[in-house]
Amino acid sequence: MVSEMTSGTGGAPGIKPPWHYAAEESDLKEETLHLVELEGKGIVLIKEEGQIYAFSNTCPHARCPLDRGTLEAHVLMCICHGRRFDIRTGECLNDRLELKKVEWKLEGGKIGVKIEE
Repeated sequence: MVSEMTSGTGGAPGIKPPWHYAAEESDLKEETLHLVELEGKGIVLIKEEGQIYAFSNTCPHARCPLDRGTLEAHVLMCICHGRRFDIRTGECLNDRLELKKVEWKLEGGKIGVKIEE
């Protein structure tokens, strides 16, 4: 598993406010944590088995960056304290914590995300 980072910029055809352009779907590699910085917020995009998932890059346990974690078989593990999250649901497998999901859409091969205040 590798982590990659890009900074989303401006708009893209089909991606209009309140959506923000985050990445090209073709740039997301399977089982790779892809960090995008938008409006000062980190969002981690994950593509696994062709499905895309988007979460805040902050672990709900100790606020560690999730893009530095590991991903294996639908489980994202935070590097700080080993919290394990099922990316399909966002649920923590260690306790009652939950990842903060980010709403996303795909238009013309471009991924757009909504940034909450």
